[in-house]
Amino acid sequence: MSFDINQWLAELTQALRHTFGTRLQAVGIQGSFARGEESPSSDIDAVVILDHITPQDIAAYKNLLTKLPAAQHPVCGFFGGKEDLKNWSRAELFQFTQDTRLVYGSLEGILPPPSRQDALLAAKTGAGTVYHALVHTWIHGELSAPFIKELCKASFFMLQAAHFIRTGHYPHSKKALLEKASNPAEQAILQAALAHDLPQNLQALAQQLLTCSQEILRLA
Repeated sequence: MSFDINQWLAELTQALRHTFGTRLQAVGIQGSFARGEESPSSDIDAVVILDHITPQDIAAYKNLLTKLPAAQHPVCGFFGGKEDLKNWSRAELFQFTQDTRLVYGSLEGILPPPSRQDALLAAKTGAGTVYHALVHTWIHGELSAPFIKELCKASFFMLQAAHFIRTGHYPHSKKALLEKASNPAEQAILQAALAHDLPQNLQALAQQLLTCSQEILRLA
């Protein structure tokens, strides 16, 4: 039997409402399931926001998840309080707001609409992370196929933010972003991120990752 993410989210929401009542602010999904890019082994990136959270709430949510079987899909994601989110890094909240597909509640009154400045912070933070990981491993380690593949997947998020900065539009999936990309380096990175097989020309992809991260770091 195939796994139905919408049914699982409905059961999660019902259990959360029973456990937390009116304290429950929002429930949603992020990641590959939200983008329609899930595989049989994908994690479920659930988003649960309460008015606030305590250690007792964390224990209650952990216990709740043990009673919601999700086939072979490990459950992860975000569990937190709305007041804490309001004080979160704007760079992280840009992606959080854009990538969350809500099934219950609203982010209105919790998070303001993402701005270009938020996107710029997100893009540069992501580019700096990719740049450092790439150069460090290039010098001190090995540019293996799994490593380059993971960097290409991680680069998707900085490329999403960069596209929003340039156009005001946020493509929600790798495929949608690839259709919009005109830069050859960005196209190669997204194609590698989407591919089932590991990239073959590792040196070329490493150079394209470096070029992309440098260009995004220069955005203003």
